[in-house]
Amino acid sequence: MTDQAAKLRVIHGDRPARTTASAPVPRRSFAVSGGKGGVGKSTIALNLAIAYSQLGARTLMVDTDLGMADLNLLLGVAPDKSLLDALGGTPIEDVLVTAHGIALLPALNGSYLLSTIGPSAQRRVIDLVGSLSERFDTLVVDVAAGIGQQQTTFAGATADAIVVVNPEPLSMADAYASLKTLAIQQGVRHAYVLPNRVTSRSQASELTARLGALVSRFLELEITALPPIPADPSVTEAAQYGVPLMIHAPDAPAARAIRQLTRVMSSLAPKATSWWRSARVQGESR
Repeated sequence: MTDQAAKLRVIHGDRPARTTASAPVPRRSFAVSGGKGGVGKSTIALNLAIAYSQLGARTLMVDTDLGMADLNLLLGVAPDKSLLDALGGTPIEDVLVTAHGIALLPALNGSYLLSTIGPSAQRRVIDLVGSLSERFDTLVVDVAAGIGQQQTTFAGATADAIVVVNPEPLSMADAYASLKTLAIQQGVRHAYVLPNRVTSRSQASELTARLGALVSRFLELEITALPPIPADPSVTEAAQYGVPLMIHAPDAPAARAIRQLTRVMSSLAPKATSWWRSARVQGESR
């Protein structure tokens, strides 16, 4: 096995995973990021959360795209309160919104104040979410596009990180940048890579192999390539209706792939025993 191959583990997901709807779902926490915007990370994160809830997991989703929040639109809800209210002292229970089997801790679209919170407020967000850990089994964090301080903090804090990548060259370059930032700034030593909107298994394999070669050459990081999500017009259609794909078209190819992805992830041991891997907040005074 070459040095490059040694750092790239590939899970095809061809065989059904052991976890079933009647089996206990292990506690998990994921941050879903993607480097650049438009790769489908929010759609993946939302439907992954719903798929977990359909397996019987009590699922919490947190929108950390703090000033450009759109999970509420994809979920088809209009929250009265947001993380900004929670940071101001509103009880967290009064901020949570429940829909389609999951609980959402929403951010606030167009809020400059929330989008520019510093390290101390980011720590407060992490603590607020941590206070809910006994009420939920699964945590899915949707991370804003980019590799800034705020994005890197939230992407690197959960037990596991998933980086979504598309076949477009810019997407792969930005996914590598995201992985590089997680490795260097957050000390992440393992991350999952999820090919999205691919047209074939071979395209996904080529994409993850190229990304794996870059990671192996330049980073001290192990990546695991997850089963890909196919390009599917049902995804866009569901977003237009404001209904999650797993609800709108549960038998669509992308929905079936996300369901299988959830089973695969549930069969893998988490990289940490708690929701927050280390809760390292960049720029936080010690």
